Amino acid sequence: MGTSYRVLAIDDVADITDILAEVSQDAGYEVRCVNDASLIKRTYREFKPHVIFLDLDLGFDGDFDLSEPGFDGLAILQFLSEVNCRAFILLVSGMDQAKRQMTRDLGREMKLNVVSSIPKPFSIEKIEQVLVRIKGELDKTGGN
Repeated sequence: MGTSYRVLAIDDVADITDILAEVSQDAGYEVRCVNDASLIKRTYREFKPHVIFLDLDLGFDGDFDLSEPGFDGLAILQFLSEVNCRAFILLVSGMDQAKRQMTRDLGREMKLNVVSSIPKPFSIEKIEQVLVRIKGELDKTGGN
């Protein structure tokens, strides 16, 4: 059937990652979920995802430098930039559109492939559409 593409869902709310996992699995992706900040770096390195769903307001401290409350997703974007991440990154957040847009722009300035900013509550149909589009792009490049 071809290459198995991997999705990493990062959110402090397990119900959110469970929904993202189910939709991603239905779209044919292998999925790992992280709800604990201490596991993000290790899971990323071991799992090597093609797609990352990232909540911007994770609600936990962990060992990240959270210089601005509510923007702890920025610390994860910084980490992903440092490790030269090439995954498709989808920001999923309850923050207002201006903050999501600003964070998306910052991620792109860090040379990350931030492809979408999806507001919570999100539409499952929107997530499905984005995953299908990304899978098509991954198929064209062989997952690279």
